[in-house]
Amino acid sequence: MKRIKNTDILQVITEWQNHILRIKGIKRDYESVLLSTMGSKPIKIITGFRRSGKSFLTQRVAKKLVEDQRFAIDNILYLNFEDFRLIEINTLEKLNGIYQVFKSNIADSGKKLLIFDEIQNVSAWDRFVRTIYELEDDIEIILTGSNSELLSSEIGSNLAGRFIEFSIFPFDFKEFLKYRDIEIASDVEFFRNYDEIQKLFVDFIKFGGLPETFTISNGSARFSYIEGVVSKVILDDIIERFQVKHVAVIEKVLIYLLSGVGNIISFTRIMNYLKPLGIKVKQETLIDYVQYILKSFALYETQKFDWKLGRLFETTRKYYSVDTGLINLYQGTVNDFTSQLENIVFLKLKRSGCPVYFGTLKSGKEIDFIVQQKNKKYQKFQVCQTLTNENHKRELSSFNLKDTYLEAGENFLLTLDDHEEKIFLNENSVYKKNLVRWLLLS
Repeated sequence: MKRIKNTDILQVITEWQNHILRIKGIKRDYESVLLSTMGSKPIKIITGFRRSGKSFLTQRVAKKLVEDQRFAIDNILYLNFEDFRLIEINTLEKLNGIYQVFKSNIADSGKKLLIFDEIQNVSAWDRFVRTIYELEDDIEIILTGSNSELLSSEIGSNLAGRFIEFSIFPFDFKEFLKYRDIEIASDVEFFRNYDEIQKLFVDFIKFGGLPETFTISNGSARFSYIEGVVSKVILDDIIERFQVKHVAVIEKVLIYLLSGVGNIISFTRIMNYLKPLGIKVKQETLIDYVQYILKSFALYETQKFDWKLGRLFETTRKYYSVDTGLINLYQGTVNDFTSQLENIVFLKLKRSGCPVYFGTLKSGKEIDFIVQQKNKKYQKFQVCQTLTNENHKRELSSFNLKDTYLEAGENFLLTLDDHEEKIFLNENSVYKKNLVRWLLLS
């Protein structure tokens, strides 16, 4: 394969430096969090689903660091390993070659910042990063990756105690509104923009929060873009990375899990779904395939809330999509609006960093989410479109879930109803909240 020239390397580096200086767009909360860690030695590792904004985040942070005179632009080496011009830079030796060209021809004296985007495309990258980390004092390193293998046990042992991880998601509804020049920080602003918020919420539910879809006006084109992202995830982050031979099986499993967000799913149920399609797969293989999907950040799983250690690893799970736009790609899910509302609530709870579970009663009734708070108390959440006379008992009785070791926390029923109230049950009280307002102001 043709060797990349030093002049080509210099062109790539300087073009990305110029791009950083020109970058625009809205500030996300992740930006302040990442900036607050700059100046510390640990490597910053940013993981998350493809096209969720990892590159944009690092570029905005780099620009801010230049503006604040914490780094000179000439001392920032930004490399995106999905840049076709860097396709040959796939070993640590070649990566080191680029670094040496940067140091010899561009960088000045002073502190340097290395940003390696989609670093998982370079084999043995962790050894290069550790060496630079150990030998050079005037350097900071930011890495991004679209697969949790970035922090696998093997790599984790090489970098153990040397990194801070940041997990980022596609835009939430509050960020989506901010992109549309609507910022909500109070009830007054919420009600002043009420009609537009309701309209945009329907759009957000349908197409999700992948930021590049916001610039596409045609609905079919937006779904086409999302489908392309999913295909990229399947091919690059699953099929190629884990050497999976059965592409069709991965696709069918992903579609099944996306079509069943919020439902209790076992591996046996997945196998029963595949059999009529003529797909026979061992349960061990199926478990591996689901894990590969989870490692791509396309899906997240929750476990049943249970204090018995032996039951923590039971095969019954619920799965949620990283973005509702993925759910709506497939027929059979578009009209299940409640499951999409539940998915959005899950993502907000997941972003908080607290463990999220689901609960079941002996009667078979479920509580959608149980969240362990930092104060050790547990909040319970139930999600439905509206509270009516017909579903009143069903939705509220789920809050009777108790446990000897469960320290009572707040109970929330999230609906699209405008009316909010505190509902008193036998020994419990439930806060009925408007879901959209909760997303924006909680």
